[in-house]
Amino acid sequence: MYDGGEIKEYKQGEFTFNIRQYPPFYAIKVLGELQKVIAPALDGAIGGLKKPDVTDETMPDLGVFATIASGSFVSLAQHLSGDELLRISKLLLDPEYVYVKNSSGQFEKLTESVANEVFSGRPFDMIALMVKVVTVNYLDFSKLSSLPAGVRETLDGLKLTFRDVSNEILNPPSLSGEPLKRD
Repeated sequence: MYDGGEIKEYKQGEFTFNIRQYPPFYAIKVLGELQKVIAPALDGAIGGLKKPDVTDETMPDLGVFATIASGSFVSLAQHLSGDELLRISKLLLDPEYVYVKNSSGQFEKLTESVANEVFSGRPFDMIALMVKVVTVNYLDFSKLSSLPAGVRETLDGLKLTFRDVSNEILNPPSLSGEPLKRD
């Protein structure tokens, strides 16, 4: 078993998760599979941005985000089957790297049976955990040392964009504009 990598804690409602960074070769494998999902989503988001009525001046930020997100979701729906989404979720939520605190206060592996108990009736919370796993494993650009400044700036920009989108997913606004209260 891999004992390296940082462990990040993530709280979601009444649950606390520990996410261990993947070992480098596993991270590359998962990234290769994720790019098959992310590329169509980004293509859909870019398509949403190209709509003539989507500008910051004519639409509130939430409307712009909704248009971009809908382009992403339509594109994902065309390219991602339920079986494929299940396969990606099992790669991301590998129980060797994701743990949840149980009722006795001990962390246990997030096996499929444990995940079924934790996320019963809440599949979107499971997706939010998957987003957090991606963040922990792929969006720490502070350790990059030998990249040209332009590449580093581009990666930092991508990180900020992904962080903004993941914050919208993890903390969506209510329809009234008031912040949602999570359990």
